[in-house]
Amino acid sequence: MSVRSDTESGFTMIEVLVAILIVSIASMATFTLLSDAARNAQRAKSEQIAIEYAEQELEYLRSLEDKKLALTVAPPHSANPESPNYRVSESTFALNRSPVGNYRNLVINGGSLYGGGEIAGGTIEPGPTPFVSGNVEGRIYRYIVWHNDESCSETQCPGKQDYKQIIVVAKVNKTASLPGETGYFEVQSNFIDPTKNAEKDPLPKGAEGVVTAQQFFLSDTPCAAGGTTVRQEITADHPLHNTLGECASGLQTGATPGAPDALLLGSPPSSEESVVPPVHEYSNNLYTEPGLQLVKQEANGCNYNPTTGTNPASEIHRWVSDPMAERFVLNGRVSVELFTGTTNGASYRAGICMYLFDRHKTSTGYTDTYFLNNSGSTPYWTYVAGAPWPSSQWTSVRRTLELKQAGEIPVGDRLGFAVSTEKEATTAANAISVMYDHPSYPSRIEVDTNTPINGG
Repeated sequence: MSVRSDTESGFTMIEVLVAILIVSIASMATFTLLSDAARNAQRAKSEQIAIEYAEQELEYLRSLEDKKLALTVAPPHSANPESPNYRVSESTFALNRSPVGNYRNLVINGGSLYGGGEIAGGTIEPGPTPFVSGNVEGRIYRYIVWHNDESCSETQCPGKQDYKQIIVVAKVNKTASLPGETGYFEVQSNFIDPTKNAEKDPLPKGAEGVVTAQQFFLSDTPCAAGGTTVRQEITADHPLHNTLGECASGLQTGATPGAPDALLLGSPPSSEESVVPPVHEYSNNLYTEPGLQLVKQEANGCNYNPTTGTNPASEIHRWVSDPMAERFVLNGRVSVELFTGTTNGASYRAGICMYLFDRHKTSTGYTDTYFLNNSGSTPYWTYVAGAPWPSSQWTSVRRTLELKQAGEIPVGDRLGFAVSTEKEATTAANAISVMYDHPSYPSRIEVDTNTPINGG
């Protein structure tokens, strides 16, 4: 065995290996510290950029006029707790992040009209909208909610939609250097324009109180027999819903009278990933066309009830709201927006009939009481295009329905809307198409009221 003497110089192999190990450990620690420092610097940079983008967006939204401060569609709920849309439930948003709570109604499609007019239409896309700053990428989310003005009496400020608040969220995308799920940063405004809705605008036909605009969206979900209707996701083409019965009839197709489709407070939700959902056929037993196909009635004029025994459900389509929890006032003006087109993209003239009614449940079924047209006292309104009906793409058709007098939907009753094709005005074709319950085509009615409904 070899033994090193005290006079020998140099290192043994073991000493060299130990030295290499020590240097490697020290280097690893140094590299780790440097890497952590770089990640922390990148994280701090990302956070600062996200906050700046959120604040800039908030200031921009605050600069808009009040009537434009409304979301174009309802943001979708996310099952991911790290997403701000986790705080979305139906048409409400939770102001408190942790624990999630203090839900407020979202301002969707229209805001307030302050005395009536055509549908105002929100201009704010909820997002997420991408942003890029150098090597930092992220998404901006926007929410606008209603608040009740506790300092304003119910006489002057009825309901709980008195003023608005803006919430903007910025979330940084994952990167190779920051691969984990990132949190998000939010900024909230003070209350927006707290006196706007309290202004006394002239009201139609002697109505009292402050007029705002209540949205009801046409859905493809049959109305619930009682309580609140929950929107059903449209996942496939399907036969025409027979809407000629009552809500208790449930979903029916063919010749059996079934539940009307629901008028819902929330707009059709969009996808968080901004993927536009497909359009589906709502009457694929009649036509291979997207949406609902309304066939011409056999009798001239506007007829609330079908005029033929062949596919009567295709002659008129009806929607009703959920039962009113409180008295709901119609101040005399209702604006309608329908997305429509011809069948097969053909070119022809067409016209439609529209009906508004109060549905009252009785011991044997229901009774419908029609609201009357201010012009001619007829129980319907017509829209006849001055040129060929839209054919190349889904097109928005708007019509303001002036009521003969202000009316109301009593507690427990439902507001109803129906549409049919006007035979004499519809030439060279048997049907027209209507699209709804789609984020790109949110057909709806908007009622001037001083008793807005909490929830949408």
